[in-house]
Order: sequence, then C-alpha cells, then structure tokens
Amino acid sequence: MTVLLRKSMVALAGVVIVISVAARQPVAQSSAPATSAPAPVVDNGDYVGADACKVCHEKHYEAWAATKHSRAFSKLQASEREGSACIRCHVTGTDAMIAAQGATPSFPNVQCEGCHGPGAAHIEAAKTGDTVTDRPKPTTEATCTRCHNDTSPRYKPFFYSAMKGLSHQVK
Repeated sequence: MTVLLRKSMVALAGVVIVISVAARQPVAQSSAPATSAPAPVVDNGDYVGADACKVCHEKHYEAWAATKHSRAFSKLQASEREGSACIRCHVTGTDAMIAAQGATPSFPNVQCEGCHGPGAAHIEAAKTGDTVTDRPKPTTEATCTRCHNDTSPRYKPFFYSAMKGLSHQVK
C-alpha cells in the first residue's frame, strides 16, 4: 500500500507541475472569432462635456468647479457606481449612456449638460455665429428636484427658491 501511495503522490506532483508551467505560458491567439461579444460602443449622443463648455464659458466653468456638483461622482461608494439608482444623479448623460458605461462614465459628476441639456448643437450654433438657436435650456425647480428629493439616501431639505441664486455665482 505504501508503494501505491508513493506512486500516486509522484503522479499528482507531476500533474501539478505540468499545470503550473502551462498556466505561465501565453495563450496562442486563434483565428476563430471570439465567443464573447465585444463591449458595446456607447454613443455619447449630443453630450460634449464640461471641458467643451469651458472654451466659451470659462468663468461659469470655474464657478461650477468650486461646487459639490463638480465632485459628485467621487462621493459614491464603489457599489453605488454601477447598476445603482444613485449613479444617475452623480454623472451626466442619458440613462442609456449611464447604464452602458457603468462605473466608468464619459462625463462623471454633475456637469453643465446635467442641468442645461446636451451641448453639441449649442456649440455648432456658436461656431456659425447663431447665438439664439440651441441655447442651453434654463434650469427650473424640476431640473433640480430630479435628484434633490426625498428618495435620495442622503437627502437634506432642498429649497429651490433659496438655492437658485447660488449656482454659477461668477466672480
């Protein structure tokens, strides 16, 4: 019985060595198509991001950069950054963009377009000198209360009439 046990141990050790060596070898790329689908390419639609707005609206950008909105994404726990209702109020974009991009959003934080709507058409109109068409949408109480409401786990009472004068205080 001892000889059989010894042979089994030697055979097992050999298998472990072969597996560990094989695990360190690079895997050869096959010409067969991959079985898993590639990550979907997400269209950012008409969203351009705060850096694009900064080009013409630098003072407003600087005022925004000093607010909590500019750091909203960093306030989320890792578990809240993907598949959570929380992320919708801490990033900028459409629901589809946010769902597809998960924890690595194209536009983290509550950027200009989170309140004023997508900016691509506004930028294009400005390039042609059209300062009336495609102006950013004005914010209303409904704009703010989409996120600042009692469904938020960290809700503090929000009074739009008192807060509206504080946004974009340009110095």
